[in-house]
Amino acid sequence: MAVVLQVAAAPASILMSQQTGGRVVALRSCKLGAGRRVPSVQQGGWLRWERTESRTSQCQSSMSFNNGSSAADSGFSENDEDYVDSTVVEAVEVKSGSEGFLIKMRDGRFVKCVHNNPEGGHLPDYAPQPAIVLKMEDGSDLLLPIIVLELPSTMLMEAVRNVQVARPTVYQVMKDMLELMGYEAKLVRVTRRVQEAYYARIYVTKVGDETQKMVSLDLRPSDAINLAIRCKIPIQVNRELAYGDGVRIVNDPARLPSRALRANVGIVLTELDRPESDSCAAAEEFVLVRSMMMAAIEERYSDAARLRDELSQLRTKKRRQQKQT
Repeated sequence: MAVVLQVAAAPASILMSQQTGGRVVALRSCKLGAGRRVPSVQQGGWLRWERTESRTSQCQSSMSFNNGSSAADSGFSENDEDYVDSTVVEAVEVKSGSEGFLIKMRDGRFVKCVHNNPEGGHLPDYAPQPAIVLKMEDGSDLLLPIIVLELPSTMLMEAVRNVQVARPTVYQVMKDMLELMGYEAKLVRVTRRVQEAYYARIYVTKVGDETQKMVSLDLRPSDAINLAIRCKIPIQVNRELAYGDGVRIVNDPARLPSRALRANVGIVLTELDRPESDSCAAAEEFVLVRSMMMAAIEERYSDAARLRDELSQLRTKKRRQQKQT
């Protein structure tokens, strides 16, 4: 059985364009259809991307059901010991350059990491990319960075902060659809990697029917993890992926927030609830950035574009004042 969702891509080019030096990740219209273009990783490179297939002109994303008993169909072992529990950490970007491989945390700090596998090779330099980072909870403290589109990354951070939006997001709609069909989400797993793309599955059961086997849906990791946060269910990672592709921190471990965000615990982030500086200019800029992000998430794109322009004008004014002083 197959379920096909017809989803329109949002015009997200307005989001965060000021904070990425003009680099814009645009979700094109469904009629145009396009897959995401990402920097190529040379042979021996070790950072992986999430799967982002090219959309057809109909903009359909298929989610195949699997009865959970067929490991061959899903491409991985169903044994629980093959998976490691993980949590979502406060990370928003990853980049590689002369400083090494860095993970940017939600509060603006950077954490330097190295590949867990000494044979992982050298990663080519590339610009900052939005990412979701999972922390393994088996005592190894390994991190698995997954490069994703900017909007799912932002929506994930908003979900863990319990931010209320005016209109339901696509992930809230998917959660509601599962409930309306009489299913309950139980678990999300990052299952495998094909070349440079990660795959994930969400496992669901029929409510009130203990005789029916668990079924699973094939999803992109960013979608599966967003759903896991909203459904408050565990997130697991294939052990071989975690140890083969994971990274470990090499600088001050205290810089990694100790309260990793568990999928089944509603922890609210507060780092961006106020500006770091007490100056009026910093406060004004903070309000504009936060308002722009909220407008984009709530799909008020005209408001977000207006706030983006105001933010650009404010920053231009600040630069002029700094030059004069």
